[in-house]
Amino acid sequence: MRKPLQLTLCLTHDCTLRCRYCYAGRKYAHAMSRETAERGMDIGLAEAARTGRGVDLSFFGGEPLMEWELLQHCYDYLKQRAAEQGVRVRFGITTNGTLLTRDRLEWLAERDFLVGLSIDGSPAMHNQNRCHADGRGSHAEVAAALELIQQFPSLRCKIICVVNPANHHLLVEGMQWLHTHHHGNIGLNFDFWSKWSDAQFDSLKAQLEQLQQLILESYRCGQPMRIANFEDKIRNALLPPGKSCAQCRIGEQELAVSVDGNFFPCSRLVGEGDNPELTFGHVNTGIDRARQHLIISQRGNTTPECKVCSVRHRCMNSCGCSNYAGSGYFNRVSPFLCNLEQTLILLADNLVEQLYQEQNETLFRLFTLPSQ
Repeated sequence: MRKPLQLTLCLTHDCTLRCRYCYAGRKYAHAMSRETAERGMDIGLAEAARTGRGVDLSFFGGEPLMEWELLQHCYDYLKQRAAEQGVRVRFGITTNGTLLTRDRLEWLAERDFLVGLSIDGSPAMHNQNRCHADGRGSHAEVAAALELIQQFPSLRCKIICVVNPANHHLLVEGMQWLHTHHHGNIGLNFDFWSKWSDAQFDSLKAQLEQLQQLILESYRCGQPMRIANFEDKIRNALLPPGKSCAQCRIGEQELAVSVDGNFFPCSRLVGEGDNPELTFGHVNTGIDRARQHLIISQRGNTTPECKVCSVRHRCMNSCGCSNYAGSGYFNRVSPFLCNLEQTLILLADNLVEQLYQEQNETLFRLFTLPSQ
């Protein structure tokens, strides 16, 4: 079965927070119309049917929960239209948590939503960047939302933790806090849009080395710290020789719709929603195939150093949006991404080697490895 089309609706430019690292553009009261949303979903469904895919619809912003009624309408609309066309659909939302309530979580859980909650670890780490317009930190509100989520065990949830130059020195502290309050998946989203100095990267590397030791001890205790960035590197190492990890499919498997109806190749590239270099059509006129194919032709990786790198098959060097954020090109890797990926791969390999030598049962269970 082919992987589903990743369809994202950016419901609003407005947000309850003013995060200092936000890449989603200016925050103001401007929401997607119902007509724009429906046309975007219709085109997404047509694309999925044309390519034999299902649809994973995700709601993004701004803060999508500010448009709760529109979100509910979109769910009902796509659910019915997909059933009529025989297309499988799943739903998700990325939220800062400030508007989550018990009633809303119950609604999301009943419909099997995947809830991506943005929380940057401990109070000190989180409040470095995730603030209200008046500068107040938002950790207490988001931590309360996380506690409420725990009361819905059937709800699919992932934690999104952004690591950037301003808060990276608190990474270990942040992961300790999260591991205490959440035992599921934690994804570290490194800020490729910001410029990292050599000293900041050295500091980040030291934090990651300490984090590896925390993960090691958590496996030994039978309560693994589930950091997706490490687990992905472990799974990639288990692939057959020469087989690459999942390749980026921006512009083909991903389709993001801006508030005003412009099509973008990835939700992380929408920004203000009006960059002509990144758009390829509009809900009122359809997908511009020439523009789409141009974007597709530019993805991949043409960085010379990567072609001879021994770990290139385990690296996210083909991620178009990360490359664009760091280098300005879909197919060129920034030095920061290269150094980060090599560090993560080395640390993940060392972690597995130690746990395998110890015949760690948790490692074998999570990754279905044969014991000696």
